[in-house]
Amino acid sequence: MKKIIVLTSTRADFGKMKSLIHSLRKNKKRYDVTILITGMHMLSKFGNTYKEILKHFRTGLIMFKNQKFGDPLEIILVNTISKLSKIFKKINPDLVITHGDRVETLATAITGSLNHYLVGHIEGGELSGTIDDTIRHSVTKLSHIHFVSSNKAKRRVINLGEIPKNVYNIGSSDLDSVKEKNLPSLDAVKKRYDINFEEYSVLIWHPVTSEVKNLANDTQKLINFLKKKNDKYIVIYPNNDPGSKEILKIYEKMKSNNFKIFPSLRFSYFISLLKNANYIIGNSSCAIYEAPYFKVPSINIGSRQKKRFLSRAILNLSIKELNERKINNFIKNYKPLVNNVFGKGDSYKSFLKILNKKSFWRTNSQKSLNE
Repeated sequence: MKKIIVLTSTRADFGKMKSLIHSLRKNKKRYDVTILITGMHMLSKFGNTYKEILKHFRTGLIMFKNQKFGDPLEIILVNTISKLSKIFKKINPDLVITHGDRVETLATAITGSLNHYLVGHIEGGELSGTIDDTIRHSVTKLSHIHFVSSNKAKRRVINLGEIPKNVYNIGSSDLDSVKEKNLPSLDAVKKRYDINFEEYSVLIWHPVTSEVKNLANDTQKLINFLKKKNDKYIVIYPNNDPGSKEILKIYEKMKSNNFKIFPSLRFSYFISLLKNANYIIGNSSCAIYEAPYFKVPSINIGSRQKKRFLSRAILNLSIKELNERKINNFIKNYKPLVNNVFGKGDSYKSFLKILNKKSFWRTNSQKSLNE
C-alpha cells in the first residue's frame, strides 16, 4: 500500500482535486490517502470552507491553521513549512500531491523535495502573468512528477528542463466537477442561499499582489461600472492574498440590491450558479476553465490572468477599457468554444491509470535537469 498526502488550502484547489482524491480513496487496498487541510479553509472570514471537505471525506484528515487574516505571504510560507515538516516525517509518505500556485503549494514542494519524498504537482506549466507564475514555476522545479492540463502546459514544463516521461497531460480536473450529473438544481441553490434574482451574472475579483497600491482604486472603479450597468450579480469573496482586505472593505460598504455577496459557496452549488449565469466578470481562473465549458461568456479584467489560455470565448479588458457597449456586444455575439483544450472531464481516470503503473513508483526522487 502506498501512502499519499494531498494538501488543499483553498476552496478552488479542493474543487479541482476532489475527483482525484475520490479515485484514490476508492482503491483502498492500494492507496492510503491523508488529506491536509489548511490555508483559506481555516479562516472564518472566508467561510470556514473546511466544512465543504468534511461533507465529502470523513476520515484521514489533518487540519491546521497556518495564518492569521492579513499575514504576509513569507510568514505563511514559514508557518506552513514548519507544520508540514513534522507531519511528513510522521507519515513518511510515498507521494505528496499539491496543486497550482499558492504559497502553501510552494511550502509543500519545498518540504517534500528537501526530505526526498516524491512530489506530484497538478496544473504546472500554466501562465497567468503575476507572482503566481513565479510560485508555480518554482514548484515545477521542486516537483518530480507533473500532472498538467493541456499540451501547451506540458511543453512549457519540459522547456523548464523537466524529464518528459515524468510529465503527464491528464486534462483539467476542474472539468471533472462540472460534468457531475448530480449538480443541485438552480432553484435549490437559490433557495439555499436566499437568492431572489431571476437573472444574474457572477463577479469574482481577486487581488494582484504586485498591484496592491492601485487595488482599492481599481476595485472601486469596477464596482462603480457594474452599478451603472444595472445587472444583478452574485459576488464571491476574493482569495486571501495581500490586498484582499482592501476589496472586502469596499464590499462591506456597498449598498445595492443588485449585489448578493458571499464569503464562499459549496462548490457544486457554485458550479450550478455559474452554469446558469448570463456571464462571469472579474479575474478568476474559473472564467478560463469552467465558464467556456458551460458556454458562459467570460469577461476577464486586468492583469491577473493576462497570459492564460486566450480565445474568442473570453473578453480581456483592463480597468481603463471597461466599456458597456463593448461588453454588451461581446455577450450578444458570443461564440462558444467547440472543443475544450483542457480535456473531457475525466482526468481522474488518467490520473489513476498513471499511479497504478509500477514504473510510476520508480520515479527518481533525485532530480536531474533534462538538457
